[in-house]
Amino acid sequence: MQYDYKRDYVIIRSGDKMEIMKFVLGDHYRSNCYIIHENNKAFIIDPGCESFEVIDYIKDTNLMLEGIYLTHGHPDHVGGVKQLKDMFDVLVYAPIKDKIWFGLTPYNQIGYEIPVDVWVKDLDVLHFLNLDFTVYETPGHSKGGTVLYSNEILFSGDTLFFQSIGRTDFPLSNPISIQHSLRRIFELFNDDTLVYPGHGKSTTIGHEKKYNPFIKK
Repeated sequence: MQYDYKRDYVIIRSGDKMEIMKFVLGDHYRSNCYIIHENNKAFIIDPGCESFEVIDYIKDTNLMLEGIYLTHGHPDHVGGVKQLKDMFDVLVYAPIKDKIWFGLTPYNQIGYEIPVDVWVKDLDVLHFLNLDFTVYETPGHSKGGTVLYSNEILFSGDTLFFQSIGRTDFPLSNPISIQHSLRRIFELFNDDTLVYPGHGKSTTIGHEKKYNPFIKK
């Protein structure tokens, strides 16, 4: 079977490589779902819709899932959560300030409650692959939007893209907040930090400082 994914390797310790698989999910939204793994341990970020390609990859590579992390609550980033949780009995982590998107509310466009086991907030530290990943709240695209960081690797959700930023014309979005969040990101992380966004291709903090036209100086 041929998979529509991109493979990337990142050195996380001397001689050790963490593999990052990017699956582009959904014909319309084309959101990025990441499977991050090392030595058969893995976690998933933002499974946006049900995908047997993702499931087959997990099974074919004999991965043991340690968690699912959701950067925010929009439907194009959470639609595949229930399928994966039902199949692999894995804990789901999500930002508490986006809780309104996960329950049976008018904001939830999936049609059923999205299962979340652990609600996270700013500066919470999650332990995956024997590494610490820190949650940073970056509201703007959504009220509870977050990024996840470890070892000069940033999963930026829909806050920061390659030469773009998250839209702020959705319910509970805020264009002023997202500019504050972007400034926070640029203050926290050095220019060499690799950025894996919720849509589009990867980039670096340094590149976005120089070339992103949507960031107010």
